[in-house]
Amino acid sequence: MRIEDCLSRWSSYYQFPVQPAMDPFTDEDALQEAQLLDVRFDALRSVVGILLEMRMSLQLRHANAGIIIAWGVRELSWSTGGKSPHSRQAWVIVSSRITRRNQLLGLDLGGLTEGNILHFLAEGAVYLGGDVPGLGGAPPDYGMDDESVIQAQLPRWQSHFEVKEAVFFDPMSEILPDDLSGASERSPSAVAPQGRRRHRWGVFRSQFS
Repeated sequence: MRIEDCLSRWSSYYQFPVQPAMDPFTDEDALQEAQLLDVRFDALRSVVGILLEMRMSLQLRHANAGIIIAWGVRELSWSTGGKSPHSRQAWVIVSSRITRRNQLLGLDLGGLTEGNILHFLAEGAVYLGGDVPGLGGAPPDYGMDDESVIQAQLPRWQSHFEVKEAVFFDPMSEILPDDLSGASERSPSAVAPQGRRRHRWGVFRSQFS
């Protein structure tokens, strides 16, 4: 499976048996020292995918790549804090802050400079951590390595990806395993509100097969 496939198959990971050491949706700063690599916004489905380099992460150390997928997105913004970006630079996450607005999840990923923030507000989200085969023990040197080395040694949307850990956040409902038949073929907006509700706030784990 490629990383980009997770953007449409995230619901197949419900009931996954392994969760990360810290939960990015309940534990602040769980994503410290991870690097932001790319963001995809599917305006048609209101889905955001955030691709992460995880080899330097302080808290989540069992994966070399990660992806956050948020659905029912109400807000999405990016700021460099006024800094003029270089052609290639590491966007290191130094803080991850969680907010609640009514029944929505807000996540702010703060960078090295003041005001450098990636922000989203959404109805639900999932974090998938895993391994991209062939990556070294550390990210490439963006200043010294040539473009071919950088491309080969970073997680990309087209990279093959083995999911190792997963955790869901959906403030609206909890979907039970027997409600998930055919869920991967539905859109996020169709999947998230369905199922039998056990409680208002839920942290979900996914199923990998």
